[in-house]
Amino acid sequence: MRVWLLLSVLLAVPASLNAQATTLDARSKSDLLATRELAWRAWFAGDSKTLEAMLPAEFIGVGWGDGPWNSKATSIAGSQEFAASGGKLTALDFPKTEIQSYGDVAFVYSTYKVTFTAGGQNVVQEGRSTEVFVRKNGKWLHPGWHLDSGK
Repeated sequence: MRVWLLLSVLLAVPASLNAQATTLDARSKSDLLATRELAWRAWFAGDSKTLEAMLPAEFIGVGWGDGPWNSKATSIAGSQEFAASGGKLTALDFPKTEIQSYGDVAFVYSTYKVTFTAGGQNVVQEGRSTEVFVRKNGKWLHPGWHLDSGK
């Protein structure tokens, strides 16, 4: 009886849980990294049109500090507030990036360094990011990110 129950449970596990790592071809990797860069630049620019198109409704953003997690709406609002206050991105760099892909899902692990102006001050922020991307209809969507200081 126990063996039958175990077998029933194992057969019910979706095949997607057994996903095999894949390697992105050069174009897919280039498109993915361009989408990542576009997301960062759009956020700092207050570009709600771009963010609206790339962040799905279920988006979750875990920011650099210890504040609340962001939804799509709160992330876009934060972006607009940053830009409206005169904040500007002045430099963006990803010194190290590793990608894991599983079919149409990719995890992008990076170290980053951003320089921006806020409140008339130059700010340099460095840390690590884990970003999730899902390819749908040939385009990469960005359903989540997590940033930390790396300390």
